[in-house]
Parts: sequence; C-alpha cells; structure tokens
Amino acid sequence: MPVVPIPSSSLAMMPEDSSRILVHAIETGDIDTIIALYEEEAILFSKSGRALQGEAAIRDNNLALIALKPAFAIEFITATISADGQLATNRMKATLSWKTESGEEKQASVDTLEVLRKQEDGSWRYVIDDPYGSMRHGLERR
Repeated sequence: MPVVPIPSSSLAMMPEDSSRILVHAIETGDIDTIIALYEEEAILFSKSGRALQGEAAIRDNNLALIALKPAFAIEFITATISADGQLATNRMKATLSWKTESGEEKQASVDTLEVLRKQEDGSWRYVIDDPYGSMRHGLERR
C-alpha cells in the first residue's frame, strides 16, 4: 500500500486532503477535526444506508467508529473537481482493522463516494459522505 501523507493542517486545502485528515482524526480520536470537515447540514450515510444529517448525528456515528480504535490502510484517493472549481468528488479505497474487546482481530473495507464544496476560505468540506458508496449494492441492512 502506498504511503499517503497527512496534511499538516486540519483544513482540507485540496479535496483529497479531506479523506486523509478524516482518517487521521478517526485514528487519533479527534472528533472536533472530524466535525469541522463537514458542512453544517451535511449528510453522512451509515453502513445500512440511512442518511444521517447534521452535526449531532455525524458526531455520534464517528464517536462509535473512534471507539473501535481502528487503523486505516489507504489504497488510493482520487479527486475530481467540477469545471467551476466549486464542487468535487472523492473516491477513497481503504481497509480498516481493529480488535474487539475480546482481542479478536477484525477488518473491513470502505470504498467511499464523497461530495465536497469549496468554502470561502479556500478549504473543502463534505456535503455528502458515503463510506460505502460503490459497495452499497448487496450490503446487509443492519
């Protein structure tokens, strides 16, 4: 797996930085950085496909993920920016691993589809974040 550098700032100055910053913040338990990556009314899809909207729902979902203390291995991040430079999509493929309370090793994959909007300060924030974007077909509802 290629080494993916983590931006030195918590602001995503390129669309693909948002994925790197998000992964690093999950691994380090930095919920405030995670929340700052999302617009106020952003939507985050749960694994079951339920749309979670707003800061409280996004916070709760990510706190549950942080509690696993996962380690991520990013395979790739690909960004596409719209012609007017205001919207972007990210695709990230990554594997995360963690240990259960009983010490059992677990692993999962994400293949994201993310929509971001450029902010007035030049940074990028999530409008829609679907960690299972291209994997959604066939996922069990839970």
